[in-house]
Amino acid sequence: MKQKKQLRGAAEFGVRLKVNKELDKLSSNVLFPEKLAKANKILSNMKFINQCR
Repeated sequence: MKQKKQLRGAAEFGVRLKVNKELDKLSSNVLFPEKLAKANKILSNMKFINQCR
């Protein structure tokens, strides 16, 4: 049985993170609706081909 890879935190790489509680208030809002609409239009026109053999 394979062992799961142990994930290392950002602190181990010397990166300091600040958690901004203000960003949680924006999580339900779409910040760029025009870009989202354009991305949805592009994706709706694409055809995905299953390449698994």
